Amino acid sequence: MPIRTPIPHGSPFPVGGHMLTRMLALLLIGGVAAFPALAPAATPPQAGTLAVEARHGDGSHDGATDAFRDAATGALAARGFTLLDGAAHAAYWMELVIGTSDVGTGDAKVAPSRPDLMTGGVAGAVGSVFKAPLPSGKNRHVALQKTRLDMILRQRGVDAPVWRGSAVTVRSADRQGEAAAALCGALIRAYPFQSQDVIGVP
Repeated sequence: MPIRTPIPHGSPFPVGGHMLTRMLALLLIGGVAAFPALAPAATPPQAGTLAVEARHGDGSHDGATDAFRDAATGALAARGFTLLDGAAHAAYWMELVIGTSDVGTGDAKVAPSRPDLMTGGVAGAVGSVFKAPLPSGKNRHVALQKTRLDMILRQRGVDAPVWRGSAVTVRSADRQGEAAAALCGALIRAYPFQSQDVIGVP
């Protein structure tokens, strides 16, 4: 026989067990419809067609952006990607955003029998010891520049990033080609590992 839920005396709407079951089912269905499951994030690709574009934080382009683009394409090609010109022609595109700032100076000192080394810079700065093209036994005062690279990988036609990474280094201001190779190499070696941290590159 049907089960009746106790109701206040005198109510004109007795509710049977079957009706409660139906009402509960409708509520559950309505809840699922109101809160659909989120689609999983795309997995970073291991191969395929890829385009690379580089810019400064203000959107400008120059020789430095060309150096970063070339360094990134070389590192990505070594990972097995097929590089194409133009984001409209590739399945994925990698955006490089470059930021630079002056952080001080350093004294370059070279021992006669050792590779050229530069020491100094800002206390605690990443990569304040590096090679400098100086004649043996000479030294000079040089400007140091902090360079940050943000790599953002997107699927064509999709705004949400598939992967992103950031790295920073401090080098002589006139050695941006070396900075580009070091930063791009470090991030591509870490790919597809995803981290919120900024990688410090010496």
